Amino acid sequence: MARQSGSRARNCINIEWILTIVPHARISRIWPAAAFWPGRKRPDFKAALPPTALAGGKTPRAIALLAAVLGVLCVSASAAHAQAPILSGGKAVLSADALLTTPVGGLERTNATAKVIPVSGGPFTRGLRVTVRTNAPETNATQLTMPISVPVAQGDVLLASFYVRGASATGAPAQVELLFERSVDPWTKSVTYDATTPTAPRVWKRVLVPFTAAESYRPGEAMVSLRFAFGPQAVEVAGLRVVDFGRSQSVEELIGLAAAQNPLGRQTVAIHLSATKQPMIGLGGNFTAPRYGATEPFDAVARYNLDHLRIVHARIGIPLNTWALEKDIYRDEGPAHAAFLQLQEFARRKIPVVASIWEGPAWLLPGKAEQEGRRLPQSRYGDCIEAIVRFLVTARDKYGAAVENFSFNEADYGVNFKFTPEEIIAFIRQAGPRFQQAGLQTKFLVGDTGGGAGFASYARPLLEDKTISEYLGPLAFHCWDVLGTPAPQYEAIAALGREFHKPIWCTEAGWDAGLWQKPDPWASWENALNTARAYVKTLRLSGAQIMDYWTYEDDYPLVNKDGQQPYPVWYVVRQMQEALRSGSKIASASVTSDDLEALATTGPHAGQFSVLLVNPIGAGQVILSGLPANAEARMEIITAGDGKGPPKLNRLNSQRANRTGHLVVDIPARSVVSILSSKS
Repeated sequence: MARQSGSRARNCINIEWILTIVPHARISRIWPAAAFWPGRKRPDFKAALPPTALAGGKTPRAIALLAAVLGVLCVSASAAHAQAPILSGGKAVLSADALLTTPVGGLERTNATAKVIPVSGGPFTRGLRVTVRTNAPETNATQLTMPISVPVAQGDVLLASFYVRGASATGAPAQVELLFERSVDPWTKSVTYDATTPTAPRVWKRVLVPFTAAESYRPGEAMVSLRFAFGPQAVEVAGLRVVDFGRSQSVEELIGLAAAQNPLGRQTVAIHLSATKQPMIGLGGNFTAPRYGATEPFDAVARYNLDHLRIVHARIGIPLNTWALEKDIYRDEGPAHAAFLQLQEFARRKIPVVASIWEGPAWLLPGKAEQEGRRLPQSRYGDCIEAIVRFLVTARDKYGAAVENFSFNEADYGVNFKFTPEEIIAFIRQAGPRFQQAGLQTKFLVGDTGGGAGFASYARPLLEDKTISEYLGPLAFHCWDVLGTPAPQYEAIAALGREFHKPIWCTEAGWDAGLWQKPDPWASWENALNTARAYVKTLRLSGAQIMDYWTYEDDYPLVNKDGQQPYPVWYVVRQMQEALRSGSKIASASVTSDDLEALATTGPHAGQFSVLLVNPIGAGQVILSGLPANAEARMEIITAGDGKGPPKLNRLNSQRANRTGHLVVDIPARSVVSILSSKS
């Protein structure tokens, strides 16, 4: 993770507000997504939607992200109700019809087209249709950038709202990304939000995004951006408004208002305990403070987590820049010594470890310290390998700690060593034999990439190269982008693991890589809720068996600095660890709601099961099916507290499914619910 640079401004909150409109007061048919893709035959009905083009995808990493997106809301309502704003007052920051009068840039980069079209079914008569036909490496390859027309002050609370509909070329939901950012470098982001369209491509979804301005801007110094380059898709966008409420409203008030107006309703979660996926190893964490210069192995936060959580896996940082400050001279002191003590403690606790490298010494890695994207000259591969071998051998021989797996952190992006697939193959081809010569059984993680979206394309060349296959360990990625990435890109990780018979690990688990730049977000319920959403979605799609939280120290902390007061996110992590037992298997589950995240497990022993439900919107009720007949279960419900202490916990110890395996669960607004079999 690039903590200093805030390189990934990701995802924020996804409490989507779906607004289903009935055109002309009639029930309209919902046609398959193929009916709305250019070049495919459409049904011969006047009501059929014209070819649409939506786009969505992965955001380039932000240099700074200083304020949070704190909500996106969805309700079903009549068109008349939809026209009513969520709040009155405020000032519009975009010029009238900016969406329809500003040219879309980069159309040629994705073979895209854009046009203003008449639309119906909502509180608007015109919209923007964008059709993207080819892939692009970055989502800003095709984008619309609209400068603000009025001043905005730092700390102002704003609300962006717009409507989207459409489909990808495959028929899956399409995606568009909204940003409020500085108009010039460093492109400071106040919000980055990835919106997906409803599964029914003719249905409008209304998206509301409350956020706080990261900086003060004069007209033209900031812009609202819509990014479309998420692969071949079709999208229509309409009704875009961004309103500045100043300090008259808080973001928390907007979130509460949204939840009240956006109930989950009555939903069904069908669980298939016999349709199992990956076996769980469990939850772990990163312990990387020595990589950032710490000379003590564990701070107060880390010690609290070591004592109070069941940690099945750990990842540490090798401080190569202090261990090998000079060529061929290795110092077991300062941060390097602290890292060795970490490894020694994990060996004592029998916790397996990944050791990763972020930074290198100046004599080895060209460029400024902590500068991203630096390439190791091939002539220095041998020197780098030797420094790594000496560290691993010292850990083994002096501290009794064997390191099972090694990686360069986020080498795809370059934090801070950057390797192309071909370059890392060449490095491993040289390092593998040297590891074996030193008697090391350490394997190389495949990837350890900065996100999941681009993992498959980066990792496949490594897996296909037979000359390095004996040196490769598990597939590894970081899930910072999961809340804004279409499901197929994370499913591709699982498919790659199956194809090459490799286990899959998420070695940095989190939901917003820019969260550290925001004012004191750790104690917020938003952080806890979105952490749960990120874990559940990652496990459901990617095939991951391990989730290593970033971090179990005072960096994205679960506990306050003195290690005395757990934050709400700590309670949610503990709740998830109880549901995701080692040896259990992820089971298939289908959900009738686009908002509700659900994950089920079975085992590790006969009759055991668990269900995790994460509800980011208003209250509702869930009917679980597929449980063992008459199964007894205990339930834990966690919701927001008063914002100053722990969250609200409600434990119900006597729940029973009926004789057909159904269980009805009342789901509070913005909650995390776990249901565990009483045999667990």
